[in-house]
Amino acid sequence: MFTRAEKTELGLISLTVGVVVFVSGRLPASLELGSLLAVAALALLGQGLVRDLWLLSRQKQQAAGGGVRHGEMKCMCLESTVGLGGVFAGVVLSAAAVPVVVSVPSWSWPVAGAVVWGVGFAMKDVVIQWSPWRLRRVKDHGSILVRWR
Repeated sequence: MFTRAEKTELGLISLTVGVVVFVSGRLPASLELGSLLAVAALALLGQGLVRDLWLLSRQKQQAAGGGVRHGEMKCMCLESTVGLGGVFAGVVLSAAAVPVVVSVPSWSWPVAGAVVWGVGFAMKDVVIQWSPWRLRRVKDHGSILVRWR
């Protein structure tokens, strides 16, 4: 069962995809591969930013109650890792002037948005842990103090 916050996020994803449907006729019909990858990664990071800002505001409200702390872990957020990796790959492809042009019909913009934001929603609570290497589900992992060693 989804929490109230998760239901709200799914509603906002649906609303945002609806906005993309409305403006998709004004969006580019083709993009270079690097630009397309960077745009998708930035959409994923933007979703995470909105969620993190909401979590921070909620933590301030719960500070008086001694909110949940996960302590220290050797891990990184999967969503942020994928998003930053996508932006980096997109910038490298664009800077290298890779001439691959991708056709983007107007109907594919909302589909791509739904896929990117749906994947972001699915991996929002997943962290990449090292030592030992594995994926872990840690709800609201913004309170983790990351340690490299």
